Amino acid sequence: MEDLTRRVVDSTSLEPSIAKAAIGHVLLFLRDKAPGSHVDEFIDKMRGAREAVAAAQAADDGGVTQAIEGLTSFMGHGRADLNILVGKLGNLGLTEAQSARLIEEMVDRAKALIGDEGVAKIRAILPALAERSGVMPQQPGATSETRPRA
Repeated sequence: MEDLTRRVVDSTSLEPSIAKAAIGHVLLFLRDKAPGSHVDEFIDKMRGAREAVAAAQAADDGGVTQAIEGLTSFMGHGRADLNILVGKLGNLGLTEAQSARLIEEMVDRAKALIGDEGVAKIRAILPALAERSGVMPQQPGATSETRPRA
């Protein structure tokens, strides 16, 4: 977790405490989207990650999450969950570019810890997040590509 936090700080210029909180929120999002999967393996292999997830889970957002969840109960979650995460990252002060770099660093760290198969499953969750932030997640052998939001 410390290595990932340092890499995120280096690539985003975020304060370490903000970077760690953002990592926790993304891990929580991934874990909730794919419980009992490679996400859990990723979390287990990164010392301090469980604590970051717990801190993200305990973070109070003034009832915004509950309000959005209440509104989306009529139409299903999907996009709403993503909007909640993007809102939490925004509340931490992350720009779209910083969020994209955060995701890229997390995918790189996941690859180192759980390999290509695990990363493929995590990437399957990330396109909606990357699309929402205007940046597609980096595929093996590809370079980052910024796409304008429609």
